[in-house]
Amino acid sequence: MGTPSIKSHQYTLELFVDGEKRLIDTITNVSINQDSDFSRSQFVGNPIPEGDQTFNGWSGSLDMEVKNAIVSRMMEAITTQNYNGVGISDVSLLETENYSDGTNATFLHIDTQLKVSKSAQGNQKMTKRLDFQSSFRREI
Repeated sequence: MGTPSIKSHQYTLELFVDGEKRLIDTITNVSINQDSDFSRSQFVGNPIPEGDQTFNGWSGSLDMEVKNAIVSRMMEAITTQNYNGVGISDVSLLETENYSDGTNATFLHIDTQLKVSKSAQGNQKMTKRLDFQSSFRREI
């Protein structure tokens, strides 16, 4: 029998603003992508191109149900600081994967920027999405 895959309850994502944890416990979906570009160089006399790659950080989104004003107030404060051009908040994401063998891996996303959108349709639950980009992540 193969190694079991982890399920979403074995994954945590925490958001910090200026070192203070923001409790967002209604996240329904997380998507995180490594931003990277591939390139190939062709050289005279060599029929096989040489590949290369650049790493441009990380990006993704967090979908959540709306149950309180935490995200709205957080984004209002971040937006106001950005407009004023001083005291921009330090935002970071901390993600942890807990594996079936008892080990885990924790990654800290640093130099993170956020933007928010929301959706309200008919009598369905209102949702918000935080899109983010971070310059890099490191395992801690």
